[in-house]
Amino acid sequence: MTTIDYGLSIIYINVVAYLYLNFSLFTALFVFNLNGLRTLNDFKYLGNLPFFTVSFILILFSLAGVPPTLGFVSKSLIFIFMFFKKNFFFLFVLTILNLFIMYFYVRNVRYFITKSNSYHFIYKNNYAFLNWNLIVLMLLFNFINFCSIFFIEDFLIFTDNLTLYSNFY
Repeated sequence: MTTIDYGLSIIYINVVAYLYLNFSLFTALFVFNLNGLRTLNDFKYLGNLPFFTVSFILILFSLAGVPPTLGFVSKSLIFIFMFFKKNFFFLFVLTILNLFIMYFYVRNVRYFITKSNSYHFIYKNNYAFLNWNLIVLMLLFNFINFCSIFFIEDFLIFTDNLTLYSNFY
């Protein structure tokens, strides 16, 4: 395979990883009636629901690229590819941008871990639509997100097969 094929494989992995993370984030958000949540500060009332608090924190850490989550694996593949291609300027720029991105996402975690003693969430009729299928789906999302380091070889094989059959050049 050529370096273009490897680069396309890494781009496919990155796009699929972030589509997966956005899908899991919106799945977790659409569980709630979001009419009462106007600002990020209102998310502190979800701190009384530990399963969703952990899910949101795990998704935000993954979007930030904290190891061993899915976001870290996809970003590290890009950094490794840039290092071997000797594109040190782009590697430096991506590293600086990644530090800003990590700061933004990790800073937003504080809205989810702030504990509130009031049950403002229940009083404002912002209830959650929970069922067994949704909880199993979110557990599966969280497992794949957290243990993605074990599945990266499967992602690489899948994207290598995609690049063999694509006609992008």
